[in-house]
Amino acid sequence: MFGFLNIKGGSTLPMVLILLALVFGFVFYFQILKPGQVNEYEIAPSIRSSILELKNYKTLQFNFSLFDLPEFKSLRIFGEAPVKTAPSGKQDLFQ
Repeated sequence: MFGFLNIKGGSTLPMVLILLALVFGFVFYFQILKPGQVNEYEIAPSIRSSILELKNYKTLQFNFSLFDLPEFKSLRIFGEAPVKTAPSGKQDLFQ
């Protein structure tokens, strides 16, 4: 069927696959096929629009009056486990 791929002693198909892998590796490693860029360090337009959207939050204010309500102040903590203190850090090997 693929008589041109057969040579004396074996098939050249593995050699062709290895050659293709080397060519693709070379192209990928040296970045031969780059998209056109005017400035590598230019901020993308999508990032610029995101920064402009973040400026909308500059005037954001939170209402903390919820914490002054008697219902909130009457809440209790259940199941609090105390933390046992222990020495931390490395042991001094030369003591």
